[in-house]
Amino acid sequence: MRELINDLNVDEAAELVALAWVGRGDYDASEWADAVAAARERANKHTAKYLLGLPLLADWLEEGLEAIGA
Repeated sequence: MRELINDLNVDEAAELVALAWVGRGDYDASEWADAVAAARERANKHTAKYLLGLPLLADWLEEGLEAIGA
């Protein structure tokens, strides 16, 4: 999983982080653009470590996908 995340480009990584944030409730689906922009601003080489350190990452990604209708 770490390798997959590390292989994402900046935009893809930002969207993955934003998806986790939407699923966690930091943003709602109507704030998708804001969540992606905030994630892009915080982008760094530690994205995989950050995401894999989230205790409920899988649940939050699933909830984020549901929230944005994907």
